[in-house]
Amino acid sequence: MSSDGYFFEYMRELLGERFDAFVDAYEHKPRHKALRVNTLKITSERFAELVAAPLKRNPLCAASFYCDVKPSLDPLYHAGLYYMQEPSASAAVAAFSPFIGERVLDLCAAPGGKATQAAQFMNGGGIIFCNDPEYKRVKALIENIERLGVSNAVVTCNTASDYRKAGFDGYFDTLIVDAPCSGGGMTRYENVPYSADIVAGCAARQRAILADAVELLTDGGHMLYSTCTFAVEENECNVEYLRSLGMETEDIPLLPCTERGMGEPDARRVYPMEFDGEGHFYCVLVKKSKSARCDKLPMRKKRGKSSFNGLTVDTVEIFKRVSLPIDPPELDGLNVVRLGVPVYGEGKEPSHAFIHALSREQVAAFGAAELGDRAGEYIRGMQIETDAPSGYAAATVCGHALGVVKSAPSGNGVNVFKNKYPKNLRI
Repeated sequence: MSSDGYFFEYMRELLGERFDAFVDAYEHKPRHKALRVNTLKITSERFAELVAAPLKRNPLCAASFYCDVKPSLDPLYHAGLYYMQEPSASAAVAAFSPFIGERVLDLCAAPGGKATQAAQFMNGGGIIFCNDPEYKRVKALIENIERLGVSNAVVTCNTASDYRKAGFDGYFDTLIVDAPCSGGGMTRYENVPYSADIVAGCAARQRAILADAVELLTDGGHMLYSTCTFAVEENECNVEYLRSLGMETEDIPLLPCTERGMGEPDARRVYPMEFDGEGHFYCVLVKKSKSARCDKLPMRKKRGKSSFNGLTVDTVEIFKRVSLPIDPPELDGLNVVRLGVPVYGEGKEPSHAFIHALSREQVAAFGAAELGDRAGEYIRGMQIETDAPSGYAAATVCGHALGVVKSAPSGNGVNVFKNKYPKNLRI
């Protein structure tokens, strides 16, 4: 049986009389794109005033809007004002938000949708570990964390087992496990192989991750378990497995266009025939088994200050790298790829990540070069003539930082902004 054949037979068995409606949506419903406003930098109301395209709110997430945009060409995207996120995928963390604590770990974080969404709810408080076990995926994760101005993140490339070996049992009060899955919810647009063996293999891999993940939670800690598949083996069966490990489900609001899980009334399912999105599964659980809270020693660090133009910020030096203040625990045993926000790029030049982590008030104090309609030239890597005095400034669009520029003489009697936008991000 072909992948499509098995997938549809599975869905027929799962949905019964609703199967025809599912097939109609699968074959004829248009793809819906959505963006999630980055509330670390801007309010939804202010963003709606800036964006030219019409916005329609996603009923499953207050900061998510249906919108057909081309983010790679949009300076507002490059300024980190929004993140492109499949509409149903944004529902999980939105429902989880009351349970997000001070010590957060997203175990399967790349490319960063749920991690950066959780960081928005944290609003700079606490610490969020953003982990992915595949190094090739970590690059996109870091780029999104930097662009959205997340300042309290530690990025690692490890497994849940590695975290246990590094002594993190009982440390976290919040875990996000957006588990690698068979991808049934993405088969419309991606050539996803699908079979009984693949579903069974994914379910077993998820249980192995979950067995270690539960041990990383402190007593009373919460877990968000989610997938983008419809397979019961990967969804409700794994919720039942978590229950056998001392977890209990939390009842969360039953929003329009969502429904209860198959035999798991506290879980939530989203189907494309009921919602303008591809579908999702999520469940919130709390750890009830007794386990001691782990309070690891803080990392040794040297505190200082860094000054640029009219802006002075508090900094710390960890691993011989100067970052904005962050208070991580000892990280021995983990493969740490990024820690906090690096302040300096080449030499004593302010880094791209640093500029994105600043508030609008700090950007103004640093020195802002508003580009307006010329912002497109900046993200293409072009030099721009200016009458600004020599020195570094933050290139901005609508007052929001895009990156770094350096005003310097061009040799023909005028100054130009030397473009410091990272070459790998240029369009």
